[in-house]
Amino acid sequence: MIAAENAEYTVINKLLEEGKLTLTKLISIRTEAELSGLPLVEQLIVSDVLSEADIAQTYADMCGLRFVDLSRRSPVHAWALTLPENIARRKNCIVFGEVSGQLVVTVADPVDPSVQAAISSCYDRPVQYVVSPRFQIQEAIDGIYGEARKKGARTSTHIPVSSSVATVADSGVNIVEVFDSIIDEAVDRRASDVHFEPEDDRLRVRFRIDGRMIEARAYPVDLHPQFVSRVKVLSTLDITERRQPQDGRFSHRSFEQEIDVRVATIPTSRGERVTMRLLPTKAGRLTLENLGMGAELRQAFERLIKRPFGIILLTGPTGSGKSTTLYAALEVINTIDKHIITIEDPVEYDIAGVNQVAVDAEHGVSFAKALRSILRHDPDVIMVGEIRDQETAHLALEASLTGHLVFATLHTNSAAGAVTRLLDMGCEPYLVASALIGIKAQRLVRRICSNCKRPYEPNATERKILEIPLDRPGVEIYRGAGCSRCLRSGYYDRVGIFEYIPFDEGLAELVMNKATTETIEKYAIGHGAITLREDATRKVRDGLTTIEEALRVTFRD
Repeated sequence: MIAAENAEYTVINKLLEEGKLTLTKLISIRTEAELSGLPLVEQLIVSDVLSEADIAQTYADMCGLRFVDLSRRSPVHAWALTLPENIARRKNCIVFGEVSGQLVVTVADPVDPSVQAAISSCYDRPVQYVVSPRFQIQEAIDGIYGEARKKGARTSTHIPVSSSVATVADSGVNIVEVFDSIIDEAVDRRASDVHFEPEDDRLRVRFRIDGRMIEARAYPVDLHPQFVSRVKVLSTLDITERRQPQDGRFSHRSFEQEIDVRVATIPTSRGERVTMRLLPTKAGRLTLENLGMGAELRQAFERLIKRPFGIILLTGPTGSGKSTTLYAALEVINTIDKHIITIEDPVEYDIAGVNQVAVDAEHGVSFAKALRSILRHDPDVIMVGEIRDQETAHLALEASLTGHLVFATLHTNSAAGAVTRLLDMGCEPYLVASALIGIKAQRLVRRICSNCKRPYEPNATERKILEIPLDRPGVEIYRGAGCSRCLRSGYYDRVGIFEYIPFDEGLAELVMNKATTETIEKYAIGHGAITLREDATRKVRDGLTTIEEALRVTFRD
């Protein structure tokens, strides 16, 4: 952090640079501060020149700390109550929670050394400081400590906490409130999944953000059954069943946004593990362009999806964005003159004008059974969420040969591997060769944070990977320096990389002869196919991602 004696000078200069304060106004406020005896920064707030939120944001930027808006994210009551109330009020700070073994404390004045000294006297553990407006901290203190007194819950007087879970169980934990705050934090941090993982000495909570798992919180392991029960109640699952996996769903409202939460539980040696997938019920309009598809590939793919019949396969591992790409493709061709039906497990996003059918194994509605029924409803376009077995594969291929355009996903590592996979499932070579019109594989890479994006000159190894001549001057690629927006990771959000193989007579002949994946891949590349590595390195050169991400995702290429 910045030294206290330099803080006022730094804050004032930053406010002047940002145009939030003029020199004329500064002179006037300085005179008022001398008369009132208040620090200059305090006088700026009293005189309504700046808000406490402005000052807090400036402090956060100046100290390289994260700004937390407590009107959007509330401290975890159980953790807040571990700090004596008199210290919280006197020092304008509150314990926000715990992350990755560090205590998170939000403060109004991060340059006041007495605040850090007070926190250090109460907790024998690493502390991560964040910054919030003073009035928000005071409101949180009033609410949390006031509510605890009404309920008779014990608030701390002086408890040195050396472990991540000490004293929390004794602090009057409101499981409903804490559980809601976990989802709110996950939504605020753009997490796609929340994982509750019981361990020997604690319950670990992890988020998946931009495809990477991070530890978000930890609780006493004694609270694990209460969290699991809360999930099961919300998802209408059997609370008494602990030996069998269960699936369910519920809705949660977070920051004026409705979230659809998909739940899966599974027994482990340490207790039931819970995974929650978070899906906004109203997603922004999906387009092929904002998925990261380049102009050349997008135009080729749009020509393909406007064909009257045939089957188009999307391949890739779980979580590679296949369903999202299919939704974007349907948006392109979703016109009043087309009848589109989808079969999904589950339906992730509602699309106006599209009839979406959810697979329901419990009631006997499988992909194959739903597909048979759909064919009797006169569709023009069919989307099969996933081809999992020979029956579904046969039905999808046959449907594409009888006047229907079929989209489907398949779990393979490459576009060429989709052909081999279908043949391995028992599909006849002539059927695959006749029905397939295109295959696309995809992955997701982390996008460089636009807020802290910095250029640098690639070294010799990087130039070789990117196919940039060593003697070409002035070449720059980018990486993220790390900032509060991206949580110091240098990445914010994700972008797709794609591999595309258009089907032609040469490929059809190879399929008929049951050619290997390697042979099909070699032929496709020789006839203009775009590979994952090629698209990934192109996105590095365009400044969308880093070379490390490109290599991580395309390491097999």
